[in-house]
Amino acid sequence: MIYATSGKLRGGNSAFAFVGNYSDRTDGVHVKISTQRHNPDPAFRPLFGTDNITLTLKGADNGDMVDFEGEALQLPGVNFKAVLTRIAD
Repeated sequence: MIYATSGKLRGGNSAFAFVGNYSDRTDGVHVKISTQRHNPDPAFRPLFGTDNITLTLKGADNGDMVDFEGEALQLPGVNFKAVLTRIAD
């Protein structure tokens, strides 16, 4: 799960922390987010085959969701797509 508030992104799961930032611009939502492993258990495999990765993404509104596309800085040419659902308190 990832929480976005005041330009900051924070989240994670039982193996990885996600830390980054975002800005809402006229051409979409721009994101830079990094992963960092906090659980050394090898049963938790990283998405890109490496524990520390930084994604740069651009998102477009799609109703209650945001469609993101981008790439990992450490793996040029490897595309990443995600659809995130907006939630509110």
